[in-house]
Amino acid sequence: MTDTKPKKPARGRPEMPADQRAEMQTRITRVAEALFTREGYGKVSLRRIAKEIGCTPMALYSYYDSKLDILQSLWSGVFEQLFNGLAAIPKTGDAATHLSSLCTAYVSFWLERPDDYRLVFMAEGVTQPDVSLFLDTPEIITKYSLFQTALARLTGEEDAKLKLDFILSALHGMAHNQITMSGYDWSSPEAQVKLLLRCL
Repeated sequence: MTDTKPKKPARGRPEMPADQRAEMQTRITRVAEALFTREGYGKVSLRRIAKEIGCTPMALYSYYDSKLDILQSLWSGVFEQLFNGLAAIPKTGDAATHLSSLCTAYVSFWLERPDDYRLVFMAEGVTQPDVSLFLDTPEIITKYSLFQTALARLTGEEDAKLKLDFILSALHGMAHNQITMSGYDWSSPEAQVKLLLRCL
């Protein structure tokens, strides 16, 4: 015998369509990014973000697990734009020119977007484990591997970790110095990258 009783509707709000959910997530990240940039990540609470959006703090948990989750979503967007630009650099020509172009573009990206640099690398109230949890993901490691591939093409070494670490440290130093000590007349990133590659 089959059950002929009508089914009760599910409790709670109906599932939001995917496009509306994505639109709300975008709205949350835009508001959060503006607040983090203006006031600092450490000083902005989920309650404050919710107030700016016009919803309850509990409503935010339907989209993000925590304030750090929102920040990491912003980081993902920044890195996606960065590495999409780097991946578009043609590999034609000699290996040194290609690696030089990658390095210069990397530094230039951050110099053109100092607020993004601060958001990713200088956010107050973010712990080292929080950063490592994001940077050590296979997705991010794979993105950075394009530098390793370009370096291997130049040197013939498949695993030149020391040289790769040296390059990345130098590139971050260039960006960091120009962003945080802009009053000093730094040499151009292009000139510094040329010297860096000569050192290799």
